[in-house]
Amino acid sequence: MRSQNMRWFSGVLLTALLSVTAAAALAEEVKVRVVNVAKLLDQAPQAKDASATLEREFAPQQRELNKLNDEIDKLAKDYEKNKAVMSEAQRDMKERDIVMKKRDLQRRRNDVQELLNIRRNEELSKLQDLVNIAIKAVGERDGYDLVLYDGIAYTRDSIDITPTVLNYLASEADKRKNLNKP
Repeated sequence: MRSQNMRWFSGVLLTALLSVTAAAALAEEVKVRVVNVAKLLDQAPQAKDASATLEREFAPQQRELNKLNDEIDKLAKDYEKNKAVMSEAQRDMKERDIVMKKRDLQRRRNDVQELLNIRRNEELSKLQDLVNIAIKAVGERDGYDLVLYDGIAYTRDSIDITPTVLNYLASEADKRKNLNKP
């Protein structure tokens, strides 16, 4: 009976010891935060810079497309104005010319759009890399154990570090601009 009581007492003591150890381990706070990557990709200064770069890069092509469109509109208006005094052969030739120019314009638009999409994807990839680096840097700097994003249904503002990461990205953008000044 005594050995049975000792075994029971040892079991209770072991359970109590394990409970205290587990409670101590749980008492150590795990710092978890969330970040809204879509917001970062939209509002980061680097995103605005990339957008401006793409606009500047593709402005000449856009001006050329607008010029061609204006020329086609002028040809179409001229055709409508003068078609009553044209021969059937002249009308057919003008119509074919306008249709061919419209097709050429559409092909050029498609080509420019494809190039723009390729460049936009390149810039987005660079931006995603910068955002990931910024999230990691803020997480390490502020001592977070875990930073979550994508697929978060709800979070309190108190654990959302999106503004902190945006500030980090802004300071990095400022540093880069200051390095590029003469």
